[in-house]
Amino acid sequence: MRTSVFNFYAILLSLGWTVNGANILCLMGVASPSHHIWNRAIMDALAREGHNLTILSADVETNQPKNVHYVHLEEIYPTLYSGPDSIDLMEMANENVFKSVVSFYRDFVMHECAGTLKSKGLQQVMDYPDEFRFDLVLHDFTCGPCMLGLLHKFQYPPLVSVTAFNNPPYSTEIIGGHKFYSYVPFYSLSYGTDMNFFQRVYNTLLCLTDMFYRNYVSNPRIDAMMRAYFRYDDLPYTPELSQRTKLMLVNAHYSIDFPEVAPPNLIPVGGLQIRDPAPLPADLEQFINASRKGAVLFSLGTNVRSDQLDGERQRMIVDALRQLPDYHFLWKFETELGISLPKNVIVRPWMPQNDLLAHPKLKAFITHAGLLSTHEATWYGVPIVGIPFIADQHRNLERCVRSGIAKRVHFQTMSTVQLRDAIREVLEDPKYRKNMAAQSAMFRDQPEKPLARAVWWIEWLLRHPDATQLQSPVLKLGFIRTYLLDVALFLIAVPVLVIFLLKRCLQKPRPVTESKKRN
Repeated sequence: MRTSVFNFYAILLSLGWTVNGANILCLMGVASPSHHIWNRAIMDALAREGHNLTILSADVETNQPKNVHYVHLEEIYPTLYSGPDSIDLMEMANENVFKSVVSFYRDFVMHECAGTLKSKGLQQVMDYPDEFRFDLVLHDFTCGPCMLGLLHKFQYPPLVSVTAFNNPPYSTEIIGGHKFYSYVPFYSLSYGTDMNFFQRVYNTLLCLTDMFYRNYVSNPRIDAMMRAYFRYDDLPYTPELSQRTKLMLVNAHYSIDFPEVAPPNLIPVGGLQIRDPAPLPADLEQFINASRKGAVLFSLGTNVRSDQLDGERQRMIVDALRQLPDYHFLWKFETELGISLPKNVIVRPWMPQNDLLAHPKLKAFITHAGLLSTHEATWYGVPIVGIPFIADQHRNLERCVRSGIAKRVHFQTMSTVQLRDAIREVLEDPKYRKNMAAQSAMFRDQPEKPLARAVWWIEWLLRHPDATQLQSPVLKLGFIRTYLLDVALFLIAVPVLVIFLLKRCLQKPRPVTESKKRN
């Protein structure tokens, strides 16, 4: 093992000398195929630029170029989904929003960290010699800093934090900046920016619950797990490791997402996974072209899968699609569907989603409203029928509904008639396609492709690894000074004190009584 590891170092260093590329360590421990799709787009682009990538990941790719080396974190998925404490995403979809906050950290984040730390892949990188150096670290920070002990091991190369999870509420705890609960709704709420008073109260309580549980329950537990594994006496507290971030790349864009204030080192690169479409397989092309009025793609994403739906809901969906014979439906269904299908429906365990959405005869997209799917539908101008389940899917869909590009179907109360009518409305009311075309034009109107922007900023940091000019001062100032609470207290206290003193000075002395005079 030690010999093979040392041989790999030699290959990396020789590649770096040949192509003048940087050695980049990629820490991608989030167990989500959609996150991997987004992260992989960045990593593949960096590899094409000649950089040498060592990628620790829950998802791995084969047949990679010589300058890309995947190290499998093989215990993450089993720990999350098949261990004694495995999680059930369908069950989490039925939780109230406050309980879902706790479940995210207690179940998903903690189990993912446990799977990471017991993976042989992590130990393989821990065996790298102490003198080995990386020029940059790329870290998916969505589920916490569990792997950032490697940042300490390799003497703190510049850190770029990335996430496919929009601009999450904890981004400000990593790079500073501000999150205003008055107009930025929590990711699991279907609110807009124009919240009424009670919605703002609810949003504030939920955001504070998330912040409290993360900082006072989840982070201390992760810190204890990391210290037991990495065993560095001088290892900083885990949030401090994350705060070494020089740049943050988030999956957001102003044309789709809520307006937020952000420090200059937060770079929006929403939709960077979208690529130029490839030709469809012959059977899918033929099926689409055989439709009278067009085709519809149906996919619930990579985490909540269609085959996890109960049999009653599966039959309900098939009945709804059967009642729209003029349209052909392509359903991503991961296993065998034990229901007789009408002629206008086909199922496949995988669908080329990007390429299908780009097809001119694709008329609508039935989706869970995950962020990647929402961005891809918007890019290609395809209106949406949304069935959200968990996390940010509710907020993503609400933005689309408010923009007039989507129709919501509630999973818990869905019926055949409701689903059929929602699909028919989106397909046959021209306002949905018209509004989506306008939003698509806005999303595409950028000076460069989002992926090119991401690569440029990463390479900018490689050229200026010690730059601090973009960093927000908020982390150093702290809460009280950032929000001027000390100044507000001073401005309130001074006039109150002046008024009090003036009142004392102007107050008439009390008359002396006769008894006091005689005494």
